[in-house]
Amino acid sequence: MVPLSVDDAPALFAFEVKNRAWFEGWVGPRPDSYWELSSLEKIVQNQVDAGEWMYLVKSDGRILGRLNLTDEGNGVAQLGYRIGQDHVGRGVASKAVIQMVGKAPSLGLWALEARVLAGNDASYRVLEKTRFRITDERTLDGRALMIFRRDLDM
Repeated sequence: MVPLSVDDAPALFAFEVKNRAWFEGWVGPRPDSYWELSSLEKIVQNQVDAGEWMYLVKSDGRILGRLNLTDEGNGVAQLGYRIGQDHVGRGVASKAVIQMVGKAPSLGLWALEARVLAGNDASYRVLEKTRFRITDERTLDGRALMIFRRDLDM
């Protein structure tokens, strides 16, 4: 897991384009402007400049996935992750989430939450395996959304 940099934008763009249909089956679609390399470069630059917690999962220089933390305040952040379809079921997500759990306290966080649409069994397994627990259920666009949480060992 490495911090996202502006130099990663072209490879990230290729990764996102390749996995677009796969990702959109589990999360809402990106805005149309996201699907232009120049727009993505600006988005990445803004995220880096803002000090947002964005990371890439790489192996041999290839992007396997990405993770991010969104600060919710009070020491809690939302964990988001996307693993490329070719790498699902190989432990990539679990290893990356474990790394993020280990890093989060150094960022001033004491808890992480994640939101998963009903039916996304792979994400359920990743979060349960990494000691997240379901704390709430909501509805998003008519679909059940499970809220997972993990209090961090400080």
